[in-house]
Amino acid sequence: FRSFGKYIGRLCKGEKDMDYLAVFRQRSDALKVLNALRERKIACAAVNTPSYLKAGCGISVVFPYYLKDKVQDTIRSVGATSFGGFFSR
Repeated sequence: FRSFGKYIGRLCKGEKDMDYLAVFRQRSDALKVLNALRERKIACAAVNTPSYLKAGCGISVVFPYYLKDKVQDTIRSVGATSFGGFFSR
């Protein structure tokens, strides 16, 4: 997660403390959402879910805070039923 900080920092224009994680209970849903977000040109990346969250399948999607509504719409539209919630970094 730490290695991705520089990239997200550029995406958020310096507000890298406001990154969000979308956590999933199934890897297939995490990857399905990731691919859909990339197709829609929404800035995101797959990262390991931090162990302190004790949630999910081990893969989360990280994205800038200001894209939360678009990410939530994408999760609904692809039918990712194993979505576990959003967490701020």
